[in-house]
Amino acid sequence: MKNHLPAIFAFFLCLISYSALAQVSLAPTTVFIDQNGIGTLFVTNPGDTPQEINVSFLFGYPGNDELGNLTMVYGDSLSEKQFGMGDRLRAFPRTFILAPQQQQTVRLQVRPDRTLAPGTYFTRIKVTSNAQTTDVEETNTEGVSTQVNFKFDQIIAAFQKVGAVSTSLEFGEVETEIANNIVRIIPEFKVTGNSPYLGSVTASLKNKTGQVLAEQQQTVALYFSGKRSVELKLPENLPSGEYDVVLTYETRRSDIPSTDLVQSPAVRTTVNLKIQ
Repeated sequence: MKNHLPAIFAFFLCLISYSALAQVSLAPTTVFIDQNGIGTLFVTNPGDTPQEINVSFLFGYPGNDELGNLTMVYGDSLSEKQFGMGDRLRAFPRTFILAPQQQQTVRLQVRPDRTLAPGTYFTRIKVTSNAQTTDVEETNTEGVSTQVNFKFDQIIAAFQKVGAVSTSLEFGEVETEIANNIVRIIPEFKVTGNSPYLGSVTASLKNKTGQVLAEQQQTVALYFSGKRSVELKLPENLPSGEYDVVLTYETRRSDIPSTDLVQSPAVRTTVNLKIQ
């Protein structure tokens, strides 16, 4: 019996190298539909192989589990009925061939609906890409061939603001956990207003005199209510004692223009932290 390990190893090397070339890039990474119901998505093929592209939509949003971990929620039909864009959202073109080193402009159009209540409506855009040509084909001496066709899905958020929009946060109990010199702050939150809360949160560790000893920022996308953890690395050799961790939420992000975000005054919540 022949040893096929070298061929198998080479086969998987081909898979790895191909997967690095097969993806397309999207810009922007979050799409906002303007007041005329129009949005724009740019799809770029940086590789050397023509790509077959398909643009579709599915309703979903970032959620969280009971431990405050980020999860994606799909299949929430009640929220989709209230906040989704449904078949009002169309893409032009929806399918196309994207040549190497080329870019395609995809126009997104939302059909107007005068019955909509004021608020921010949302969905997810799924861009599926796969090589137009045969991806991988290996033939052995017995004449058996193997063909692998890769498809890559990239999913980004899309929003449409209708009428007067507002957002803010209310907080409940705040839990803390410390492990490996990292404090994990887990606040209960509720989004108020008629729009998701898109922005950033800054976690600041302060001593009892108000001096900031450590600080860390991360983006947030909060839609309804639940728990969402925030992590902060503690300084080395932090003395035992009591400290305050302040979470400051702001409707600003480096990756989204402030004009697209629903603005709100900064919101803060503080929790006491005991270091043994």
